[in-house]
Amino acid sequence: RRALLRLRVREAARPVAEPALDRLATLVAGRLRQTMRSEYDHLATTVELMRADHAALQQALDGVDGFGAGAAAHRLDALETNVELMKAELTAFRATLDQLGQAIAPAAGLPGVAERFAELREQVNALDRQARRSGLAPHGTPAPDAEPESGAPSTPPSSGFDYVGFERRFRGDSDTVLATLAERYGARLADHQPVLDFGCGRGELVEVLATRGIDARGVDPDPGMVEEAVGHGRAVHLGDGLAYLRSLPTHSLGSVISVHVAEHLPLPVLVELFELAATRLRPGGIFIAETPNPMSLIVLGNSYILDPTHVWPLHPSLLTFLAERAGFRDVELQFSSPAEDYQMPLIDPGPSGPAWVSEINVAIERLNQVLFGPQEYALIATTPPLSSRSG
Repeated sequence: RRALLRLRVREAARPVAEPALDRLATLVAGRLRQTMRSEYDHLATTVELMRADHAALQQALDGVDGFGAGAAAHRLDALETNVELMKAELTAFRATLDQLGQAIAPAAGLPGVAERFAELREQVNALDRQARRSGLAPHGTPAPDAEPESGAPSTPPSSGFDYVGFERRFRGDSDTVLATLAERYGARLADHQPVLDFGCGRGELVEVLATRGIDARGVDPDPGMVEEAVGHGRAVHLGDGLAYLRSLPTHSLGSVISVHVAEHLPLPVLVELFELAATRLRPGGIFIAETPNPMSLIVLGNSYILDPTHVWPLHPSLLTFLAERAGFRDVELQFSSPAEDYQMPLIDPGPSGPAWVSEINVAIERLNQVLFGPQEYALIATTPPLSSRSG
């Protein structure tokens, strides 16, 4: 019984062998080995390709490094050398231009060359007109058909200080002055005819008014100025302005204008100018006196002191006082030409700036007005109506 029991136990513990399961396991194992081998081969191929790409990339990087260290560095040095040479040539060119500008316009340099050429052109034209009036051709030979210009003064050009050339250089050419005067006073003077330009100089304003069909004439004591004005066909009289005003009938003018004349006159002459203008203007006539603005300090240190013929800077309150004393009323002050290029910029407070920024900006605006404010002003005074005069 013991032996039989042991036999049965051994038979129960023996594994069951199924041929179908064995075949399936063998098939699955083979497929797994085949699949694993294929994946392994694919991964091995991919790794080899990556190694080849890495080697090619490393070779390319080595070539770039060699180019940067060698050829690229040499090329960069060459470019830097060319840039430095071009800078040197540009600097030399600028120096040559500056020298040329200083040779042509010593005080202003290159920016003043255009004005200097305009000045030279005007001088050549003036000499040509003078030669033709004297019966000589430009080369000094007699001009058989030359005739003196109508109204040309016989007085020789003034000697000493060349104020014609001085004003041409520092005030600007005729076209610029003409456009500025026409813009400021043309329409106002057109409503008050006839017009007398007191101290008309080259007569630009007389010309622009005449082209608009306005009865205008000028008077100036400088022979050179009047000669140039007459050469341009402008109705300008040579003589003392006060004497000319005295010779005119009372209430015979619609307006009197003097542009940058008052600062050249001594106080007694200036007072008489105001008084004569008030009597020679008809009721409702206007008197305009434009002069440098001494309330802008840049004027005193620049344009005013530049002109040696200036007598005294005229404060706007002084001219207002003289006009009222002479009998004018409705005195108006018109300021122009602020020195904006010199003015200090205001501070931008941004969307939420501090309160002190606005206070600083107010102070900057006041300082700009005192230092770099309007460089010119005009006093415009009106004579009272006839009923007011008689009363």
